[in-house]
Amino acid sequence: MIFKDALVHIILPGITIALYPIGLVARMTRSALLEVLNEDYITSIRSYGVSETKVLWKYALKNTLGPTATVLTLSLGYTLVNTFLVETIFSWPGLGNYVATSVTTLDYPAIIGVTIFSATCYVILNLIADLIIALDPRVRL
Repeated sequence: MIFKDALVHIILPGITIALYPIGLVARMTRSALLEVLNEDYITSIRSYGVSETKVLWKYALKNTLGPTATVLTLSLGYTLVNTFLVETIFSWPGLGNYVATSVTTLDYPAIIGVTIFSATCYVILNLIADLIIALDPRVRL
Protein backbone atom coordinates (compact mmCIF):
# COMPACT_ATOMS: atom_id res chain seq x y z
CA MET A 1 0.00 0.00 0.00
CA ILE A 2 2.78 2.43 0.89
CA PHE A 3 4.72 1.46 -2.23
CA LYS A 4 1.68 2.12 -4.42
CA ASP A 5 1.16 5.53 -2.81
CA ALA A 6 4.83 6.44 -3.33
CA LEU A 7 4.68 5.24 -6.93
CA VAL A 8 1.61 7.37 -7.64
CA HIS A 9 3.27 10.44 -6.13
CA ILE A 10 6.50 10.02 -8.10
CA ILE A 11 4.90 9.90 -11.56
CA LEU A 12 4.51 13.64 -12.21
CA PRO A 13 7.89 14.75 -10.77
CA GLY A 14 9.59 11.86 -12.58
CA ILE A 15 8.05 12.88 -15.89
CA THR A 16 8.96 16.51 -15.25
CA ILE A 17 12.59 15.66 -14.57
CA ALA A 18 12.88 13.11 -17.39
CA LEU A 19 11.35 15.05 -20.29
CA TYR A 20 14.40 17.19 -21.05
CA PRO A 21 16.95 14.32 -21.17
CA ILE A 22 14.59 12.10 -23.17
CA GLY A 23 14.10 14.80 -25.80
CA LEU A 24 17.80 15.61 -25.94
CA VAL A 25 18.87 11.99 -26.31
CA ALA A 26 16.16 11.28 -28.89
CA ARG A 27 17.22 14.27 -30.97
CA MET A 28 20.89 13.34 -30.73
CA THR A 29 20.20 9.70 -31.62
CA ARG A 30 18.10 10.75 -34.60
CA SER A 31 20.72 13.13 -36.00
CA ALA A 32 23.54 10.61 -35.50
CA LEU A 33 21.42 7.86 -37.04
CA LEU A 34 20.61 9.96 -40.10
CA GLU A 35 24.31 10.62 -40.55
CA VAL A 36 25.20 6.92 -40.23
CA LEU A 37 22.42 5.78 -42.58
CA ASN A 38 24.00 7.79 -45.41
CA GLU A 39 27.35 5.97 -45.11
CA ASP A 40 28.62 3.67 -47.85
CA TYR A 41 28.76 0.54 -45.72
CA ILE A 42 25.04 0.86 -44.91
CA THR A 43 24.29 1.10 -48.63
CA SER A 44 26.47 -1.98 -49.16
CA ILE A 45 24.65 -3.92 -46.44
CA ARG A 46 21.30 -2.96 -47.94
CA SER A 47 22.47 -4.12 -51.38
CA TYR A 48 23.16 -7.58 -49.94
CA GLY A 49 19.45 -7.85 -49.16
CA VAL A 50 19.64 -7.53 -45.39
CA SER A 51 16.29 -6.47 -43.93
CA GLU A 52 15.88 -2.82 -42.99
CA THR A 53 15.21 -3.58 -39.33
CA LYS A 54 18.39 -5.64 -39.08
CA VAL A 55 20.37 -2.88 -40.79
CA LEU A 56 18.96 -0.35 -38.36
CA TRP A 57 19.35 -2.34 -35.14
CA LYS A 58 22.53 -4.30 -35.81
CA TYR A 59 24.66 -1.99 -37.92
CA ALA A 60 23.44 1.61 -37.72
CA LEU A 61 22.46 2.06 -34.06
CA LYS A 62 25.70 0.49 -32.86
CA ASN A 63 27.63 3.31 -34.52
CA THR A 64 25.49 6.02 -32.94
CA LEU A 65 26.30 4.79 -29.43
CA GLY A 66 29.32 7.07 -28.87
CA PRO A 67 27.76 10.51 -29.35
CA THR A 68 24.51 9.41 -27.77
CA ALA A 69 26.26 8.04 -24.66
CA THR A 70 28.13 11.30 -24.22
CA VAL A 71 24.96 13.38 -24.46
CA LEU A 72 23.08 10.98 -22.18
CA THR A 73 25.66 11.07 -19.40
CA LEU A 74 26.05 14.85 -19.53
CA SER A 75 22.28 15.35 -19.47
CA LEU A 76 22.01 12.97 -16.50
CA GLY A 77 24.56 15.07 -14.64
CA TYR A 78 22.69 18.22 -15.58
CA THR A 79 19.43 16.67 -14.39
CA LEU A 80 20.97 15.56 -11.09
CA VAL A 81 22.24 19.05 -10.32
CA ASN A 82 19.18 20.99 -11.46
CA THR A 83 16.42 19.21 -9.55
CA PHE A 84 15.92 21.99 -7.03
CA LEU A 85 13.12 23.62 -9.04
CA VAL A 86 11.14 20.37 -9.26
CA GLU A 87 11.77 19.70 -5.57
CA THR A 88 10.51 23.17 -4.72
CA ILE A 89 7.38 22.85 -6.84
CA PHE A 90 6.44 19.40 -5.50
CA SER A 91 7.58 20.13 -1.91
CA TRP A 92 10.10 17.31 -1.83
CA PRO A 93 13.02 17.35 0.55
CA GLY A 94 16.08 16.55 -1.51
CA LEU A 95 19.50 17.66 -2.65
CA GLY A 96 18.18 20.67 -4.56
CA ASN A 97 16.14 21.91 -1.64
CA TYR A 98 19.15 21.37 0.63
CA VAL A 99 21.36 23.47 -1.66
CA ALA A 100 18.79 26.25 -1.95
CA THR A 101 18.47 26.41 1.85
CA SER A 102 22.25 26.31 2.24
CA VAL A 103 22.73 29.19 -0.18
CA THR A 104 20.14 31.39 1.53
CA THR A 105 21.62 30.69 5.00
CA LEU A 106 25.24 30.92 3.78
CA ASP A 107 26.10 27.42 4.98
CA TYR A 108 29.49 27.18 3.25
CA PRO A 109 30.41 23.60 4.21
CA ALA A 110 27.10 22.35 2.79
CA ILE A 111 27.59 24.33 -0.42
CA ILE A 112 31.13 23.02 -0.84
CA GLY A 113 30.01 19.46 -0.08
CA VAL A 114 27.24 19.55 -2.68
CA THR A 115 29.60 21.15 -5.20
CA ILE A 116 32.15 18.38 -4.66
CA PHE A 117 29.39 15.76 -4.92
CA SER A 118 28.12 17.28 -8.19
CA ALA A 119 31.63 17.47 -9.64
CA THR A 120 32.28 13.85 -8.65
CA CYS A 121 29.05 12.78 -10.33
CA TYR A 122 30.04 14.59 -13.53
CA VAL A 123 33.49 12.97 -13.50
CA ILE A 124 32.02 9.50 -12.94
CA LEU A 125 29.41 10.00 -15.66
CA ASN A 126 32.08 11.21 -18.11
CA LEU A 127 34.17 8.16 -17.23
CA ILE A 128 31.19 5.92 -17.98
CA ALA A 129 30.67 7.69 -21.30
CA ASP A 130 34.35 7.27 -22.19
CA LEU A 131 34.21 3.58 -21.32
CA ILE A 132 31.14 3.12 -23.52
CA ILE A 133 32.88 4.91 -26.37
CA ALA A 134 35.99 2.75 -25.82
CA LEU A 135 33.89 -0.35 -26.55
CA ASP A 136 33.88 0.73 -30.20
CA PRO A 137 36.78 -1.08 -31.90
CA ARG A 138 37.41 1.88 -34.21
CA VAL A 139 38.37 4.10 -31.25
CA ARG A 140 41.99 3.97 -30.20
CA LEU A 141 42.76 4.36 -26.52
